[in-house]
Amino acid sequence: MAMQSLGQILKKQMPQSSAGKQVTASFIVEKANQTIKELFGAGSSKFCQAVYFKDKTIAITCLSSVMAQEIKLNEKKIISATNDKLGVQAIEKVRYLF
Repeated sequence: MAMQSLGQILKKQMPQSSAGKQVTASFIVEKANQTIKELFGAGSSKFCQAVYFKDKTIAITCLSSVMAQEIKLNEKKIISATNDKLGVQAIEKVRYLF
């Protein structure tokens, strides 16, 4: 039996574990926040932020009603750009938290 590196073992086990799902969700949230900053500027992170990802839905919280409206108007662009960064169609919907 051939020896496997720790990295190879973790790659096989991570996606199946709940920790692997949490790491993936965290990565998706990070990429969504990067997309928001790119589309709306660095100052947008003060008013708007992706907070969690679950069941192909990214939750975005907004402190400004103006910023929330901008996010809603550009929802498809945010989803598309974030999915492009991820290389997979991970996000299908946006949930807004006010």
